[in-house]
Amino acid sequence: MKNLFFWFYYKPLWRIRLWLYNMLMEHWRYNYYLNVFKEISKIKDVKKNILTKKQKKEIDEYYKKYYGKKVPYMWHNLIVHYNKFLNVRYIPPNVFLEIIENLNKKIKNNYIVCDKNLLYNFAAKTTASVPKRLFYSVNNLFFDSSNNKISKENLYNQMSNIGEVFIKPSTLYHSGYARNCRIINVVDGVDTYSNKSIKNIIEKHYTEDFIVQEKIVCHKSISDIYPNSANTFSVYTFIWNNEVKILKTIFKIGMGGNFTDYSGIAKDGLIMGINNDGTLFDSALCIKQDKWYNAHPDTGVIFKNHKIINFPKVLETTKLLHYCIPWITFCRWDVTLNIDGEPVFFEVEWPSEMLQQQILYKDGFFGEYTEDILSSLRRRKD
Repeated sequence: MKNLFFWFYYKPLWRIRLWLYNMLMEHWRYNYYLNVFKEISKIKDVKKNILTKKQKKEIDEYYKKYYGKKVPYMWHNLIVHYNKFLNVRYIPPNVFLEIIENLNKKIKNNYIVCDKNLLYNFAAKTTASVPKRLFYSVNNLFFDSSNNKISKENLYNQMSNIGEVFIKPSTLYHSGYARNCRIINVVDGVDTYSNKSIKNIIEKHYTEDFIVQEKIVCHKSISDIYPNSANTFSVYTFIWNNEVKILKTIFKIGMGGNFTDYSGIAKDGLIMGINNDGTLFDSALCIKQDKWYNAHPDTGVIFKNHKIINFPKVLETTKLLHYCIPWITFCRWDVTLNIDGEPVFFEVEWPSEMLQQQILYKDGFFGEYTEDILSSLRRRKD
């Protein structure tokens, strides 16, 4: 009798709750991209249509063939505003989110995996390196580098002369676009950069989940470009046909004295493409300034022919790490190379910068896999 009660009462309610949750999450995610569109519209008149009737027809024909229906032109139009090149394979956010839902069907709440503290568990299964974790907090519980639980007051005492470290929220909800990610230099309980006490900083900006890490010094081939931030590679991976595939990488670079690299369209920072052998593209984009640079505006380093050493190992190690979490079929890894040229992984997150990647590479986000992925979505709907 209890089993019948479960199947006819609780299970339908559970399914309804799950459906509502997924609908709300998809709405939140799409609103994120609409907000991106609004932010970019303040910088550049991307609402102005620059697509010709012929180009719109090409987009319609492509998406009706592989996806089964037309898509809004606004996203193709936005990308073309920046890179002056139309590729019908550009993926609009609404289709992108549907693809993510399809790829990550094994787990509905992949934000749990995006907790930066869990990366240490994944990395331990491989040869991948992560920044040394000095302190961390989960659900208002505080731990030291040896995973010993400590009190908040003990945390403040141990950090009172910790020197220069990096502190950031450890969950996706609180750290998006480098929100509250900063370098601090604590001497006698006070951060010398902000003149605020470590207690004030943590209680004001890091209420629940955060992590304190050693400051990473990047390899010379990276720091020569811009030395003030840990410039990172956003490497996108997904599982397709029973194998981890690597998509095109975004190289994110700081500028203007900032301690963080590119951290959103409303802030100074550069993004650019990088070839698989480590050579950079000829130019980098600052979305906030609506400007392409052939050399870094602060250091003068020319991007053309500049090579990042050991970049193939970054891609290889990222692939191995993704095999440690096969239930997440699509994610983004933020990586850099340390002073010895070895990959260091900062975090794994939900993939979000799909518009930027398509602007840089003038291709659909999924590149050569685009047609297969769109066709698989169509077959599911048919």
